[in-house]
Amino acid sequence: MRVFVAIDVGDAVRAEAARVIQVISDKVEAAKTPPKITWVKPAVLHVTLRFIGEVDDAAVPALCEQLAPPIEMAPFEVSWRGLGAFPSPRNPRALWMGVVGGGAALGALEAEVTRRVVGTLDPEARPLLPHLTLGRIKMTGAGIDWPKLLQAVEVRGMRSPVDRITLYRSQLSQRGPHYTGLVSAPLIGTNK
Repeated sequence: MRVFVAIDVGDAVRAEAARVIQVISDKVEAAKTPPKITWVKPAVLHVTLRFIGEVDDAAVPALCEQLAPPIEMAPFEVSWRGLGAFPSPRNPRALWMGVVGGGAALGALEAEVTRRVVGTLDPEARPLLPHLTLGRIKMTGAGIDWPKLLQAVEVRGMRSPVDRITLYRSQLSQRGPHYTGLVSAPLIGTNK
């Protein structure tokens, strides 16, 4: 079973992401050779804190048990603004919306998730780069100044309240990924 731990981004951020995707789509359609982009459906947008990957079905109950206890951390907000691309705006393979506030709290939350699963599993050692993937570029096309385009698209400042983490099962299909929540853990700390 393919699993990962993530936070939800909320409906307001999903609506803004859908608007941004439409603006980018409209701009790239006018290119000499439009790119081929697979857009993430707004309904499944999330921020991955820790990608775990393939695990044996028999290991999932123990993983759920490790991740379910409440987290001694105060709920917080993540603020979104701006667009970027991996590996770079000049050579985009993935388009994303960036985090401008709440990144340190996300890092602390990711560290707690990792602490809970290490020993049972060996999750990927990638550092957390908080972002919201909007689409994956399969073919870059021609006649598009990606850095200029990404700077020209305004992302209206949005916020995501973070009050829990969720372990998701990811099932890939021709119609895109399907995510099923397996267990959630609330953030129960208080602001000091």
